Amino acid sequence: MPLIIPKDLISQETLEKENIFIMDENRAGTQDIRPLKIAIVNLMPKKEETELQLIRMLSNTALQINIDLIRMKTHNPKNTSIKHLERFYKTFDEVKDSKYDAMIVTGAPVELLQYEKIKYWSELKEIFDYAKENVFSTMFICWSAQAAIFHYYGVDCQVADEKVFGVFEFDKLQEDKLFKGFDDTFSLPTSRHTLVREEDLADIKDLKILASRPDTGVGIATTHDNRFVFNFGHFEYEKDTLHKEYLRDISKNRKISIPKDYYVEDDYKKGIKLRWRSVGNLFFSNWINYCVYQETPYEIEEIKVKNVSKFGGSSLSDHIQFSKVKDIISKNDDRDIIVVSAPGKRNTRDTKVTDKLIEIHENKKNIRDIEDIIERLKIELEGSKDMLSRNITEVKGRFEDIAVNLKLEDGFLTEINSVFKDIEQSDSRDFIISRGEYLNARIMAKYLGYKFIDAKDVIVFDKNKEVDLKESYKRINEHFKEKEKVVIPGFYGADLYGNIITFDRGGSDYTGSIIAGALNAAVYENWTDVNGVMDSDPKKNENSKTYKNLSYNELSKIIQSGAEVYQLDAIKPVRDKNITIKILNTNDPENEGTSVRD
Repeated sequence: MPLIIPKDLISQETLEKENIFIMDENRAGTQDIRPLKIAIVNLMPKKEETELQLIRMLSNTALQINIDLIRMKTHNPKNTSIKHLERFYKTFDEVKDSKYDAMIVTGAPVELLQYEKIKYWSELKEIFDYAKENVFSTMFICWSAQAAIFHYYGVDCQVADEKVFGVFEFDKLQEDKLFKGFDDTFSLPTSRHTLVREEDLADIKDLKILASRPDTGVGIATTHDNRFVFNFGHFEYEKDTLHKEYLRDISKNRKISIPKDYYVEDDYKKGIKLRWRSVGNLFFSNWINYCVYQETPYEIEEIKVKNVSKFGGSSLSDHIQFSKVKDIISKNDDRDIIVVSAPGKRNTRDTKVTDKLIEIHENKKNIRDIEDIIERLKIELEGSKDMLSRNITEVKGRFEDIAVNLKLEDGFLTEINSVFKDIEQSDSRDFIISRGEYLNARIMAKYLGYKFIDAKDVIVFDKNKEVDLKESYKRINEHFKEKEKVVIPGFYGADLYGNIITFDRGGSDYTGSIIAGALNAAVYENWTDVNGVMDSDPKKNENSKTYKNLSYNELSKIIQSGAEVYQLDAIKPVRDKNITIKILNTNDPENEGTSVRD
């Protein structure tokens, strides 16, 4: 992979010795590809040594990378000259209005200090907050991984009984794109006095623990979207880095054990076993290729945090499911836009609310027909009225039950009554069956404390009852404000006269897709009651397997074959913007589900 770095940062002799391929700016400017922008926030005292280590790791793909070196304005290290810093480094103030495809934040020898007592802690917190909004994927190394976990999730590290020092063998706890090509076990150099326990991160739904040991704590963790990668070790270390550190500690009469499983037969005189170089190169290459290059938007200014999450009817069938959904939403502050379906089945013998609302409309249609021949069909008329009443009572009771159990009855039961009065007075099929999504969204908005936006105000149908995407996108961007928390009902919109128009069944998928496309969302989450798209019906085949990744075309073919996993029309708006679709299970939120993109 060619790198674009400042001239004379590293000597040509060293670059050739290390097999690092660099490219000058003139040559890079003639190519029709956009170089990745990567910032390295270098907190290490010997900055030149760390620069070479990281640049070596970043030089192992065929991609161009433009590197900015960032230093702390509030701290000048003793082991690096001011001249070097001023020539090659930028301060955060100089880059804070830019966006980066990726960022690396290094470790620092301050792990035994309280965070608030670190001289540059306030400045580093600004960088952490900046990374969340302006960097597509950030890798935190060693101490910075602990500091970032503390800043983002409030989990502090613990002082180890003895220094975690040596080359430790880890088992992969689960698969991840970062581990592509890894064996089941791998070696990771580690040097620190503190650790983060696996059990302290277990309840954080946003995180995946990829590698951990009781004696080292967490080795590698990541967010589910790989936007944050927490690497508690040092894949970038040179062969003799731990050796130099060991000799330094001995010379200072520090109590130190020999680095674990580092020397041949644990004897430093017999030499060093280098066991992490290949896996380290693979780890960094996987990060750059799969977490950054293949995911970051071509227009770097489009990097953003906002996501759209749609929860299907099975996810919101009763008050217990509402609680699960709220827990999922509250565990990830990035879930800003929530699209909901009407309540689904509570059990195999239950009926979906939309089915009941359709039945309600059919009841009303029967009533109109019966009234034309009232004398002959009087008995049937009375029966249908009774069925209508019971269906209305049942559906109304479903919403009242959810509201009461969520302790939202104050004022909300009145609104439910008002909606069902409107249902009784309306002859519009689309209006009647849309009220399931409408009421569920109203309840969810009140339950979450989010703003409610009615789909009829932003999803626009033309005179042919086709969605007018251009006008819909315009209205969505007018109604959805930056960082505003919103709940919107799926399944329907309105024509130019304000009349409710519904999609085909499964239309909430389309609503969420339209909103995701309008807002250029990073991801469109579609939550349902299965662990993604499966290769066969799990009710008929107990050996069914879940697809981890699909292309848009593959998903379209599966839908066209008859699988009711997603609405076909809902693919285009996200595909046009190259937005990832994630099909996830509300009842198993830690499952990776199925990711769909080209």
